[in-house]
Amino acid sequence: MAFTIRRAGPGDAARLHELHTAAVRRICALHYAPEIIDGWLCNRTPAGYLPEIDRGAIFVVDDDGRIVGFGEAVPGVVIAVYVDPTAVRRGAGSAIMDHALAIARHGHDGPIRIESTLNAARFYERFGFREVGRSSVRRSHVDIPVVLMERP
Repeated sequence: MAFTIRRAGPGDAARLHELHTAAVRRICALHYAPEIIDGWLCNRTPAGYLPEIDRGAIFVVDDDGRIVGFGEAVPGVVIAVYVDPTAVRRGAGSAIMDHALAIARHGHDGPIRIESTLNAARFYERFGFREVGRSSVRRSHVDIPVVLMERP
């Protein structure tokens, strides 16, 4: 499947919010309790994506005019990979990862890191990441368990 990858713009914020919410609610639901998911998404708004969009940090994967995923990366770190639940297993996640890895490698010689959700660790293993530990991140009022991973 051929996707177009482009930098996110301010007009994409509502779609990013919609996609992110749907991905967490549907894809993460088997690995996280409902109260964790509710806390994770609590207080999120489309405007919350604007600072990263304005910095040029978020990119989107477009499938024939519809955003089906987005990612964020900086040298040394893949920050986010989210796919619309209706587009899972169609190559959007791989397109995001390939682009994110190129950004993460740019000007960085050490290992690339990611904080993976519990459900995504196996996906990241396909790209050479290995678990190096477990932790949690705080979102709103909940701690979300994550898998700390590195790729040499």
